Amino acid sequence: MGEELHTILNKQDEAFDERQFLKYDLTFEIGDKTFSYSVLDSEKNKFLAIGSFRNHLNDVIPKVPWLRNPFHLIRGIISNTRFTLIPEALFSASEKDNYYNFILEKESGDNVSFDKLDHLGLYSVYCIPVHTRREISAVFSKVSTCHISSILIENIWMNVKNMTGRKVFLNLRDGQFDLLVFNGNQLVYCNGFHFRTPEDVAYYVIFVYEQLNLNPEETGLCLLGNVEKLSPVYDLLFRYIRLIEFMGRNEGFKYSYLFDEIPGHSYFSLLTPALCGS
Repeated sequence: MGEELHTILNKQDEAFDERQFLKYDLTFEIGDKTFSYSVLDSEKNKFLAIGSFRNHLNDVIPKVPWLRNPFHLIRGIISNTRFTLIPEALFSASEKDNYYNFILEKESGDNVSFDKLDHLGLYSVYCIPVHTRREISAVFSKVSTCHISSILIENIWMNVKNMTGRKVFLNLRDGQFDLLVFNGNQLVYCNGFHFRTPEDVAYYVIFVYEQLNLNPEETGLCLLGNVEKLSPVYDLLFRYIRLIEFMGRNEGFKYSYLFDEIPGHSYFSLLTPALCGS
């Protein structure tokens, strides 16, 4: 018997038809203990469904069985902090395990994969833990995967490619967060962190500002993911950083009325053009 389902949200538009899966694209994001999904009507370029759970995928499937159906396209985002970035000029696919092991330690059965970030001349080399790989293969027969770092870097770059100056981006996840710094259209910093308290988040953000000599009175912070204005994280950050804004939703898509109740910066990685293809 599986664990009790801990649902954050699970919504489908009335137009969502469980019999018409071949016209839908499914994107899912899978963490160590979390699973989220979005469904895009690829013919209308419109998002029709979204769900998020604090559960393993194998606990979600019995309650949302239509996830097993064939889709037009299935993309999987690996949501963890186990990655490193390698410049394209230094990258060789045959050396991916060595790149990863130089920074992190691969456990037995883990799979090392990589994404090419065309716009920045980088590769993201990352780990798919063995338990995550087994969960995915047990449900999805054909899926393209990529790392959350790749989704964030490429899609934030699309927002800043004409920007001048420096800006910091904070993507808050469940117990983890991603911190990216761009100077114009150049990525100068990207890392993932674990946290337990809002103070942990504030500490790492301020530490990065200090290490990169960023002036908190002048360098703005853009928030996305699981963070709200009326929250301890926001309150702590605002004590030190005056220029805080929230990322907007991608205007290249249409959205069901269901998304009117969801802040535009939430679930950024699920609702952006995916580059998954490895």
